[in-house]
Amino acid sequence: MTAKSDTDMHVSFEDQQKINKFARHNARLDDIVEELKSKENELQALEDAESDLMLSEDKDKVPFRIGDVFVFVSVDDAQQMIEEKKENVSLDAKALRDQQAAVKQMITRIKFIFNSKFH
Repeated sequence: MTAKSDTDMHVSFEDQQKINKFARHNARLDDIVEELKSKENELQALEDAESDLMLSEDKDKVPFRIGDVFVFVSVDDAQQMIEEKKENVSLDAKALRDQQAAVKQMITRIKFIFNSKFH
């Protein structure tokens, strides 16, 4: 005869759905963290480019990357485009931080439910 151990517990379909939801949120959180790192690196690169542009002695035209192509633009235009890109990247990073907070909150709720049910 086999005895049932104290660690055996019944996991209902609803519990399994919550476990799956937790796993999806956890995976999404990992994706958000990676995207956020990428945005922060992009923002740093833009700030570096902005600094280099200010120190540049070439005041006529500078190469500026648009997609896969470099075009020559005036220093003023390059500074304006960099500033616009920085604003867009900052907004994207803020949206990702908001998503990160929301996902963390959902994960915390699910953990609370499981801790109260299984402990």
